[in-house]
Parts: sequence; C-alpha cells; structure tokens
Amino acid sequence: MKADWQEKNWLRLLEMGGIILFVLFALAWGVIQSVSKREPAYPEFDTDIQVYAYDMPNQGWAPLKVYFSAFGSNDPNGKIIRYEWDLDGNGSFETDATAEGGYASYVYTKPRDYVITLRVTNDKGGIATATTEVHVRHPASSSVDYETIFDDSQVRRVDFIITQENWNTMMEDPFAKIQVEADASIFGESIKRVGLSPKGNSTIGFPGDKKPFKLDMNAYIAGQEYRNLSMLLFHNNFGDPSMLREKMAYDMMQFAGVAASHTAFVEVWLDISDDDQPAKFLGVYTLVERPDKKFLANRFGRENDTGNLYKADAWFEEGAADLAYYGENIEDYPKPRGELAYRLMYKENGDYDDIIHLCYTIDGVDYETPEDFAAALEEVFNVDAYLRYLAVIFLNLNFDQYPDTGNNYYLYNNPGSGKFEWIAWDMGNSWGHFGGEATHPIFGTEQSMGPLQYRPLFTKVFEVEEYRQTYKAYLDLLIRHWFNEEYVGAQARAWQSLIKPHLDQGDGDLMYFGSTAPVSIEEFDGGIQGIINLTRERAAYVKQVLAQDQ
Repeated sequence: MKADWQEKNWLRLLEMGGIILFVLFALAWGVIQSVSKREPAYPEFDTDIQVYAYDMPNQGWAPLKVYFSAFGSNDPNGKIIRYEWDLDGNGSFETDATAEGGYASYVYTKPRDYVITLRVTNDKGGIATATTEVHVRHPASSSVDYETIFDDSQVRRVDFIITQENWNTMMEDPFAKIQVEADASIFGESIKRVGLSPKGNSTIGFPGDKKPFKLDMNAYIAGQEYRNLSMLLFHNNFGDPSMLREKMAYDMMQFAGVAASHTAFVEVWLDISDDDQPAKFLGVYTLVERPDKKFLANRFGRENDTGNLYKADAWFEEGAADLAYYGENIEDYPKPRGELAYRLMYKENGDYDDIIHLCYTIDGVDYETPEDFAAALEEVFNVDAYLRYLAVIFLNLNFDQYPDTGNNYYLYNNPGSGKFEWIAWDMGNSWGHFGGEATHPIFGTEQSMGPLQYRPLFTKVFEVEEYRQTYKAYLDLLIRHWFNEEYVGAQARAWQSLIKPHLDQGDGDLMYFGSTAPVSIEEFDGGIQGIINLTRERAAYVKQVLAQDQ
C-alpha cells in the first residue's frame, strides 16, 4: 500500500495538471476567437482611393529606359503611405517607390508588350491599383538602318552633284519646287540619278543657296533606295541661329513616346559637275526622316503599314487642317494653296471616308457630356499619343502646330488598332520661335497664338477631366526627366560642340557667312543660351502651376 503522503502528492499532481490543461485550453480558445475577429489576411481594395499610373516613353526600341509616375494619386479620406510597382509585369510588386513619392524607372531589354501595375496603400491598410503599358520593339525588327543613316554622334558629308543647267532650272523659282536630275554622295557612298528639289514653305525664303532640299532616290531609277530609304530630307534651320530647335524637339517627342522622325546633323556641299570648280559648302543641315511606309512599318508593325496616311497643311486665310466637320464631301473641306488640307499620301489606299468620319466624331456630334465625347473619340483615335504631343509643344512653346495654325502634323489610320495615330512633324519653330512667354498657360489661351481660331480637337479634349489629369502628368514627367535646365543645357552644349567646328569650312555656312547671311556667327552661341534660358524659366513656371494644382 502507498503511504498517505504519497497518495496526497499524486492527487495534487493530478489537480495541478488539470489546472494547467484548463489554462492552456482557455488560452487556445482565446487565440482562436481573437483570430476569427481579425481583418482578412489580404488587404481590402479601397474604392475611394484615386490612383494613376503613367509612363514615359511608353514605346520604343530595346534597350528602353522608361520613367514611371503616380502623379495625382490621392486618398480623399486619408493618406497614401506606400507606392509599389510591378515593373516587369511578373505579378509581384518588387519596387517600393514610397521614398520617391511614387516615381520609378526601369530599363527594358527584352522586346515585348508589358502591362505595368502600380499598387498604393493608405493609412487604413486599404489598397488600390492602376496599370499602364510599355511596348518594346526589337532593333532588328526595323527595316531601316537608323543607326547608320541618322548617326547623330558625328557630322558627316553629303554632296549634291549636278549640272549648272539643272541647278539653274531648279533655283530660278525655288517656290515652284521643280525636281531635276542629279547624283549624290552620301557619307562617301555614290548614288546615281536621284531627284533633287527644294522643299518646305517659308523656309524656302532663306536668302541665297541654302534652301531646304529633298533627295528622291527612285525618281529616275525605279526602286532605288539608300539603305532602304527612298527619300532623304535636308532642313536648313532657317530663322534658328542655334540650329538646334528642330533636332532637340524631335528628340523630345521621341522621349515622350510620340511617333516622330529620326534626325542628325550633316554637312551639305554643292558640286557643279561641269564648271571645273571645287564643291561649294552650303552649310550644316538637319537630316530628317520622312514619314512614309517604312516609317509606319517601323512604328506600328510591318503588317500595319497599309492604312491611309494624311499630311496636314494650312496657309493662313486659305484654310487649315482644323479637324472640323464640313460634311460628307471632302471637296467641302479647306484647301490651302488650292490643295486639300488633308493630303492623302498614298492615293491607292482608298478614299477620304475615314478622315471625314474622324472629323465627324470630333466636331459633327452634339455630345451630352465631355465623357460621351471621350468615349466616342477613343473608338477612332489614339488620344494618349495626342496628349503626349500636346505636352511637348506646350512646354517648348511651338505655336506652328495644330492648336495654333492647324498645320505640321500627320494622321495615320492604323489598321492594327483601327484608330488614327498622331505623328509629329516640322519641329523647327519650337522654343518660342513664333513668340510666347515662359508663363504661357499650360492649357493654352481662349484665342490661339496663330491664325487658327476654331480647333475642336484641342478645346474638347481639355474639357475632359481625365485627359487634363493625364496631360498634367506628362508635363510633370517631361520636366523631371527631359525639359529642365540640367538636361537641355547638357544636350545643347554637346550639339554646340559637335556642330561649331563644321560651320566655317570653305566660304562658311551660308546661315552665318557671306553677303546674304541672315545672322552672324556670334548669334550661334547666343541662340543656344537662349534655348537654355527659356527652358529654365518655362520649366520653373509649369512646375509651380502643377504644384499649386495638386
């Protein structure tokens, strides 16, 4: 038999064990109850949060560096405390951009289409997301050797080789734009029997022989091309003592994600083949890519180069490509200089029904709300590309574009998307060449700076709040990463150093030297500083306006 004290100890142990088990059970039950009352494991979406995702550029050739923004994102009932990006489209939010206020960047090396997601979290744990897209093309997909033709790291030489008779025929009346036969030497490569002619409008008025020209490779030999291009354009930078406005504005358009031409600086020499004299230096020109079927294929895909391409034109009181609706007959539309304001570049493609329908959508319908207009417009028009374009021209103060003159743009009816694409053109009047102050309103003025007084696509787009928000976000991205004194100053001085040694060859660039020179060589340096100064002042003003509007 157990001793009495042993039995009591055993009972005490059992009692203590029961107490411990009860306590453990109670604790476990409390934990279970507590967990059941907690918030779900995943945060809830908060529909009150307003979140926006933007990128710049949104398309281009690999490798492509893209900048991202959450501009305008806010929580009206609280505060956003975290910004996270899925920048490679793999579904995980690996980039915490909270410290940068939602700004981020990424370099895309693999060509494909990416869907990029921004996730924001507020101070209550609620989340919201927004997406944007990036389209990265493979460099080998281009049918044109852009890196060779438009190598802007150097200034190379082009010679026009022409008889005196043909030169005289062409230059007797440059505004007639008579094409004559010539040969050419392009960066040391000989091209026989090309068509040479003046081009442009007001730029032809440059005094002396430094006119803008175009070389048509297949004018006399069918199918002839230079490195897969059938035409090269040589712009003379008339009226721009810096020579930089056009080049830099096209670069700015490309950064913004707008379909825009490649450019480079070249020397142009005139060699009269039958006068036994050395070639004459005309000056430094901007070599500009022409929007044509190769251009379209390389921006929108080789399978999407068969749509209608229209070049917009305007000539003061004679009319403009204002995108207003004048009815179902194209003959009722403006005809500046006797030709349709919407010049169909490849007439074999079809009729004008598509451009008439676009004008009808923009101006021929009485929409009940701006949102109804936006819904209809987005069915037929790439609005995003147009907003990017507007952000560029309103920052660099180019008043020779659609909102002011109804001029200098292309429209392409992309069969791949079924929508019209906006293509930038003729950027030479950027950086206030037609006037304008650094404090010019970011949404323009009620009355345009130019002859165009009715501009429905401009006025109606800015009545849509979503478009105003997107446009402001693009202004912000441009100021942060391109249109600022640091970047523009560095670019301008680099181009200055590249160009200047080439200006005083032979008898000198006809822009600055000779009896017909419109400006002095001293104005070259001053013009560049003027671009830098205007950039600084304009960027500061727009940045201030955007900050006040947030």
